[in-house]
Formats: sequence, C-alpha cells, structure tokens
Amino acid sequence: MAVLALLATYLFFYEYLPPFHKVHLFSDIQGYHYPLQRYALDALKHGRFPQWDPSIYCGITFVGNVQAALLYPPAWLMYAASWGLPHIPFRALECFAFAHVWLGFVLCYLWLRGRRLGKLPGALGAGVFAYGGYMISQIVHLGVVTGLAWMPLGLWGIDEAVDRRDWRPLWKTALASAMSFLAGYPASWLVFCTTTFLYALAGRGRWRAAAGLCAAIAASMLLAMAEALPVLEARSFMLQGEKYGGGANHWNFLIPFFVPNWFDFNLRAQSPYPDAMYLYFGLSATFAMAWALRRFHLRPYIQALVPALFCLVLATNVKFWPYRLIVKIPSLERVAQSYNFYEGIAAMAALITAISLHDFLERTPRKAASHWLTAGAVVALAAWSVRQIRHWPHGGAFPVGNRAVAETAVAVVLFSVVLFLYRSQSGARRAWVAAALLLAVGIDYKVFGTNRRFNTGDGDGDDVEAPYGIKGMNDDAYRTLWANRDYRIVCDEDAAPYSTDLRRWGLATPQGFDPFLPAQYHEVVERWVKFRTNRLFFVDLRNDRMLRSLGIRYVISHEGMANDPFLSASPDFHLVGPDNSYYRVYEYQAANAPYGWEDGSGSVTPAEWLPERRVFVARSDRGGRFDFVEQFYPGWHATVDGRPAAIERWNGAFQAIHVGPGQHTVVFEYREHYLLVGAAISLLAWIGLAAVIVLDRRKREPIQIRWLELELDTRLEFDIKGKIRVV
Repeated sequence: MAVLALLATYLFFYEYLPPFHKVHLFSDIQGYHYPLQRYALDALKHGRFPQWDPSIYCGITFVGNVQAALLYPPAWLMYAASWGLPHIPFRALECFAFAHVWLGFVLCYLWLRGRRLGKLPGALGAGVFAYGGYMISQIVHLGVVTGLAWMPLGLWGIDEAVDRRDWRPLWKTALASAMSFLAGYPASWLVFCTTTFLYALAGRGRWRAAAGLCAAIAASMLLAMAEALPVLEARSFMLQGEKYGGGANHWNFLIPFFVPNWFDFNLRAQSPYPDAMYLYFGLSATFAMAWALRRFHLRPYIQALVPALFCLVLATNVKFWPYRLIVKIPSLERVAQSYNFYEGIAAMAALITAISLHDFLERTPRKAASHWLTAGAVVALAAWSVRQIRHWPHGGAFPVGNRAVAETAVAVVLFSVVLFLYRSQSGARRAWVAAALLLAVGIDYKVFGTNRRFNTGDGDGDDVEAPYGIKGMNDDAYRTLWANRDYRIVCDEDAAPYSTDLRRWGLATPQGFDPFLPAQYHEVVERWVKFRTNRLFFVDLRNDRMLRSLGIRYVISHEGMANDPFLSASPDFHLVGPDNSYYRVYEYQAANAPYGWEDGSGSVTPAEWLPERRVFVARSDRGGRFDFVEQFYPGWHATVDGRPAAIERWNGAFQAIHVGPGQHTVVFEYREHYLLVGAAISLLAWIGLAAVIVLDRRKREPIQIRWLELELDTRLEFDIKGKIRVV
C-alpha cells in the first residue's frame, strides 16, 4: 500500500517533478521557507549550528524561529540528501512537501484500518485527507502540510489506547504531537491538540481517554523541548497582535467542500473572491455523506462529528457569543487564524467517509449486477475522467457556479453507480472495479487540486535557486554587496527582491517579513516610518538619520519604479556598476557602519564576520561606548581582549559596551542559552519514547490475538505446547 501510494503521489504531482518540472510551487514556500532552509543547510555545511539570523530586522534568533523547523527530524533527511550540492535545491523542498502528502495518506490509511474499516473505504477516506482540498491548497505553506500529515497518527494512538485499555499506544499520539510542533507552524499544532482532545472526549472512555491525551501532549513537549524553550524566549520579545479572523463569512464559502470549482480556481483566473479557499472533499466523501444522511444513524459518526462541528464553528468566523468567548483565548487569538481549523475538519471528513463507505459496502445487494452493465458503467466513469484530464494540462477551463454544480453532479452519479455495482462483484473483477474507482477519484482530485492559482507558478522555478549572484543584477553590483556585507541593504518597495530573499545570499537588511518581529525594534522603526502591516515596513530613503542609524549603505531598485527616480537624481546616492541590468544598486554616500564608537572618534576594523560571531579591532585615544547595531537579545555575550564586558541596551533595540582607550579586540558572540538545556531534556524524552515503543511491541502479540477473536466471534487459547486452539 505504501509503495502504491508513493507512486500515486508522484503521478499526482508529476508536472512539478523530474523529468518534467513544467511548473513549480510558489507563494510562501518559495519566498519564505526556501531561504530559511537554504540558510540552515549552508550554515551546517560550513560547520556551524545556525542560531542567529542577521539577514532581517537587524537580526533575530534563528533557532527560536519555529517556522524555520530547524529541529524537525525529517528536515535533516532533506539536508542529508542535499549535502553534496552547492545549495539545497528548491525542488528538494517541493519533494519534501509532496512526501508529506504521501505520509499523510499512509498514516490516515493505517488509522482507518486500525478502526477495522475495509481496505477500499480506508483508501478512499485517506484520499479525502491527503489529496483533498485543504492539504493541497496549503501545500505552499510548508509548516501546515508537514504538521497536518501527523494528525492521523495521533488519532490512531488514541483509538489503540481505548481499545486495549492501555496507555502504551499513546506513544503514537505523543510522537505525532511533537512532530506537529517541530514542523514549524504552531497554529497547526494548536488545531492538532484541539481536534485530538475532542476526538478522545467524544469516543469510548471519554474522560480517561481525554486525560491520557493530555498526558501524551505534555510528553510531546518534552520531546520538543530543544525547540520549545528558544521559541518561548523569542515569543516574549515578539510583537503581539490579534491574528484570528478571516474565516468563511458567507455560506457559499463552504460550497467548495463538495463543488471543486464553485469559485474560479483555474490557473490564470482573476477570481472576485480571492479569499475563498479550495476545500474539496472529493467524490467519495460526497457519496459517503449522502449515504450517512440517508441512513440517519448518528451513533457511528458521533466521535467524528463533535470535533468536526467544533472546528467548523471556529473556521467559519460566525458572530455569536460562544465563538467570541473561544477566540478571546490569548493562545488562540495571537497564534491561529480561522481557516487553520479546516485541518480538523479534513481529518474528521476522512473518518466519516470511511465509516459510511464501509457500512455501504458491507450491505449485500439484492441481486448480482450484469457484467455488461458493470463494464459499461466503468467505461462511462473512465470516459468522464478522460474528459476532465484533457482540460487540465494548462490550468483547465472548468466552469464555475451553477455549471460547476452540474458537472460535479454528473461525476458523483457515475461514481455512485460504479460503487453500487462494485458490491456485487467478486474475485479479480472486484479488484479491477476497485482500481477503476480509485483511479477516477485520484484524477478528480488531480484536475481540481494541481495546476491551480492557489499553488502553482509557471516555469520550473530555476530562478529560485540560482547558484551564484542575484538574477537580474550585474556581477559588479553583486560583488560589491558581497564584499561589504557588514553593511545593510534596503529593498525598494515593489521594485526589488523580497527582504527574506537576502538570506539566500548571506546579505542583510533592516527590513523583513516574519512573525517574530521584536516589539522593541517595531518601536524604534516607528520613530521614522509606520509599518504597512503587522510585520512589513519600507525605509524612508530621504531620512538620513534613519539610514545612518540602521547601518544602511545600499538600495536595490529598478528603472522607473518606486524610489528609482529619486535615487538616480540625488547627489547622496550613486549607481554601483554599469547600468545594464534589471536591478539597479545605489550606494548611500554618507553611510554609517552598523558598529563603531558612539562619538565617531577612533577606528574600527571588522576582523571576523559570522552570524553568531563578530570580531572587531577597535582603537580610540579616549575610549568610550562601542555601539553594535544588532538586535539586543538574550544570548549575546561580549568580550574586550578576552575579558567579559557587560552589554547594555542602546538606542532602544541595539547593543553597546564600554571600551577603554587604546587598541582592543572586541568580540560579540551569540549562544542560545536555552538550547543545550532543552536538548538535554529532549534527548532523555526521546530515550524514554524508545523504551515505551519497545514495551508496546512486547504487548502487541496478545492484543493481535484479541483482534482475531473479535473477527472470528470466538475465543482463542494457547495449549500447553504453545499452539493456538479455538474454544
């Protein structure tokens, strides 16, 4: 099953992958996550553990930036696979995301099979989770897809613990929770905790299961402590703000659960509803939910419905008092957004689908279907699938609105007919009909879930991972930026690379785009300019004090855009290199280095310039305060000629020390002081987890016998020679 699922995942994303790579993922995975991963691997290859990120906001913690997912174990497999290459390829990150879709399918299938649901219902239910709308629409948000993939493992652990009345299977839940947190998106982990708690509370065992779940999540935090402690420290410096909101604010925003192109998700469409999400459950889920409503027997679905409805309330942004009470919880209001709760809905939709299809397929048809009728229905379903796939290669031209409803109805009817006929088949013919159903469902997910405007960029993305230089910038300008990388660079608004892209080239900017924006830095910047969003601002290039205070020396712009006319005419700036490339680099003539004596006397020469270590040779006849324009943050230590020096806050957000007259070697060095403590706790916790897994395996054989007893409706015993006999 796992191998077949891997092949299906490759076919699902084949146009992104070798040897094809006609398109590439875009959005956050390209502009935010790829520079983080490239920075991390480059640091490791140069023999240092990346703890500090000097590239944005005049420096922020890297190991404490949870979205970097530096300590997420599967990420290290990606680093190992890319070790021999100059840089981590962007395609490696794409494959990493696609592999988590496969992982989500496999874990969901195993969870559903663990509930003793059939193979076909298990596969179709797992497809709802892994290849359905939410996972595929969020694949450009790496922390979401990597965290979501682990949710079925957590649910599986709860089911096993309840079935066996034993706490040991909860190691699965603890592992899933730790992986979800380490994957780098706390909002996904918050949804994981909420969904699993309600799932445990709504099932058998109720309070005992919920208490076990809480213990497993607590244990998972010990597993993730190496990341959690630096993150908690970084969050204490972070600018706090309300994030919650943005959910479905109209009933028709939920129609995409069942009608894949109700809103125009075609690749080059300009939708009047840009905030509408692709949430498609698929043909199997639509049939299964219709069957469940027809039976109107709620008891088998209660455990899935409770968390699903709760998550739906939080996802739809409704305006009644329980909703407002819930979202005012600080840990929710400041971390998650409404749409994050579609994750819980996706998992529960998979369970409802599998339960309903299992119930349907267990019912014996009144009479056997004609082989010719079955063959004709399969051919009709295949013909419809071929019709859909022909529209797909160029982003499709699928109808929207009511026409989309009509097309979806045709597909559901054809699928339903074949599924009805499948029940009366046996042997090889039954297997072939099952394969036809799976293929039709897979094609349906593919044509509406890939090559769409919410996850696809044209071209193969080669410009994302250029091995040298900045695409569109002449070599003279790039070499100048690299030679003077101790100074900072401004990315002109709407006219230059994103500030986060500078991580890829080892350059630094006072700008940025990151949720871990320090509140102290926000206050300093707002002395000069207002932030455009909760994390984005543009430098006032006419403000000499701002430019000098932040150590800015270069501005990247391009002809005719934003501030380029001012830069080209101002005597304070001059063009670097020839004017023969898309990007223009201007040098600020009166630039101040982001380090030096406060009174401007004396001299300073940088002797070593690494993110976690800066060494200066400083000389002054009078001595005085030595300023370092890098974020004031716990973990920085300073020495003067090898002797510790006290660091004080300077200019609101930066660092300074006092240095005596004469020539001195001044060293600023960053060491995340919670990292080693957290790593020690995590190491002990992982050893404990391994021990629990071993204990659980030793208990598994008697449990397997119990499952066999349930299947046979009898009791099995071992005789004196160890042989099994039926009683």
